[in-house]
Amino acid sequence: MSGQLKAVVIGAGWAGEGHTRALQACGVDVVAIYARKQEVVDDVAQKLGIPNASVDWRQTLQSIKPDIVAIATPASLREEVVIVATELGCHLYCDKPLALGAEEAKRVLQMAEQAGVKHAYAATWLYHPEYTWFSELAKSGDIGAILEVECFCRMPRSEAIGPWTWWDSLETGGGFLNNALPHLLGIISAATSGIPIRATGEARVLRERAPYIVDLHDSRLAGARTPTAEEAENLEWRVCDADGAFTALFRLSSAEGTEIPVTILLNTGVGASDELPKITLYGESGTLTATGFFFTGGITVTRLHLGGEPEVLPIPQRLLDEFPSVGDPVQNMWCAHVRDFIADIKGEPHRPYLTFRDGYLYQAAIDIIRSGSGLGELKI
Repeated sequence: MSGQLKAVVIGAGWAGEGHTRALQACGVDVVAIYARKQEVVDDVAQKLGIPNASVDWRQTLQSIKPDIVAIATPASLREEVVIVATELGCHLYCDKPLALGAEEAKRVLQMAEQAGVKHAYAATWLYHPEYTWFSELAKSGDIGAILEVECFCRMPRSEAIGPWTWWDSLETGGGFLNNALPHLLGIISAATSGIPIRATGEARVLRERAPYIVDLHDSRLAGARTPTAEEAENLEWRVCDADGAFTALFRLSSAEGTEIPVTILLNTGVGASDELPKITLYGESGTLTATGFFFTGGITVTRLHLGGEPEVLPIPQRLLDEFPSVGDPVQNMWCAHVRDFIADIKGEPHRPYLTFRDGYLYQAAIDIIRSGSGLGELKI
């Protein structure tokens, strides 16, 4: 494909800004961005150097007919955007979750595949250079075939009265199953070359209501806008139905035809914890552990062989050099993912990246876990 690609970004919050900066960093001309409120989208468009600030996404897509549509809206709007974008033959870049549920996610996948367009699913943590290193080590065979995977993350609850955001509502795609599990599954699948085939588990809602601040549009600002107890008494309180904790059990099908059991536990409501998050791969001849997240002070990769001592494995400089440096780690992971997506559109060499097929499988797993209905099969 020759010439500069054009994109329209649907959504002007954190993800919309992240998608825009990533596309621009990869040489794409972002010609328009959409939000529901004109004053919001005007500010974002000016900040990001986008010529068109839209409050009518449908008219904008039909008039511009871009090469790429990036979807960063609340989850409830995504299928509707995909219907119009695929009719126009646009390639699709969509944040997680792919949809509100598995049936909707399946329809979104089918539309993209039937239209013959490229599609990317933005669960991007696996692009962090430490996780790239983690995957390289796992695939090198140094710990033998992977037999089991464990991932644990317990975070102390906040005593502050955090304001209600989209994260608190399942209807807008909130909760940790929708927003943390895809990242963790992406990392684990990349390290094991495994595909989720069965899932079970349970999810827990940790707070029932939260104060609503009318002009809070960007969830990154929620901490700075936290009301005092006295201020909160005078605000509208909204219902919270999104999960703050979950336990998930998976079976992954490996490239060798074996099944790998996976346990993932996340809880953001414990009283205290001095244990850093960990992802551990147990192999036939040793273990690999990635300790910490990028937002907990960094990630350390260690290896342990039978009878030995844990060995820290520093990340090679080449991986740090390959990682984009456009902004903070979250932004740079979006950039790394978009880089492979754009290379694929152009017919250039690229690494494998997560697509709507992964987004559908992950959403099917989320539905099973949230239902608490027992072990369920995951099939395309």
